[in-house]
Amino acid sequence: MVFLDEMGVLLGLTRTHTRSSLGQRVYDLKPFYRGTKVTVVGAITTNKVLAVMTLNGSMGGNAFEVFIEKCLLPQLWKECSCCYG
Repeated sequence: MVFLDEMGVLLGLTRTHTRSSLGQRVYDLKPFYRGTKVTVVGAITTNKVLAVMTLNGSMGGNAFEVFIEKCLLPQLWKECSCCYG
């Protein structure tokens, strides 16, 4: 079995908590989100990581197709030929 997973990382998030001196309140502005997004997609088996791809922005159908054709299928072919050939 091969497991696929995709996740997004937002690089410009602000912190939700802060520290202050004992008994003092912290005042600060919380700006709106200005960072970029990075998407990570990967494929694993129970034994090892087969393929990983990162891209700027969101994952679309074309990007997923590139991941499957260029990253995952060559690795699967190696695995299949090792096991059965």
